[in-house]
Amino acid sequence: MRHSTALDVNSEAVLHSGYPIAVRGQSVGLLGGSFDPPHRGHVHITTEALKRFGLDKLWWLVTPGNPLKSHGPSPLHRRVEQARAIMRHPRVVVTDIEAQLGTRYTAETLTALRARYSGVRFVWVMGADNLAQFHKWQDWQKIIETVPVGVLARPGDRISARMSPAAKLYARDRISAGASHLLARAEAPAWCFVNMPMIDLSSSSIRAQNAGSATQ
Repeated sequence: MRHSTALDVNSEAVLHSGYPIAVRGQSVGLLGGSFDPPHRGHVHITTEALKRFGLDKLWWLVTPGNPLKSHGPSPLHRRVEQARAIMRHPRVVVTDIEAQLGTRYTAETLTALRARYSGVRFVWVMGADNLAQFHKWQDWQKIIETVPVGVLARPGDRISARMSPAAKLYARDRISAGASHLLARAEAPAWCFVNMPMIDLSSSSIRAQNAGSATQ
């Protein structure tokens, strides 16, 4: 698919800000998280999202902090460096753009990105565990009504995700897994739940293992 090379109306600001580059007409997946630390599970979700949801690119949004977590993550610059070391793919960009934008919540970030990247079709990508608690997110309905949402099943989270308040409320807007490649071109609200074998690995389990090793 060919895309226009014209950037949005704020292209000059984007080019000189260090923000990731995306052109009008492209579909860009957004995978947000603390990535503390990043691991091969994140990489697996990313490559599957690129394949399954019809995305041209995917950005890792390494967040300054997670509002739903009581403890703070490792320093942002360290997590960005670790993420770039493990996620090496020509269509994936690791960015700390949320810190640059000064946004804290996903809904705020989406508003800021859509203002700066006119004509770019963003898709929010998350694991099924996040769908299960999506209704706890700040302005979560605004998120799903602003951009399509791609959900990738993780072990142990499939039933709770499908029975979540968000899944029930937006049941009519669900795109079948067989049509997942159409998600990026769908108009919000739209979401797709893709059930697939996953790597059962989390950042919290890695932190726990590292903490255990440090005390031995």
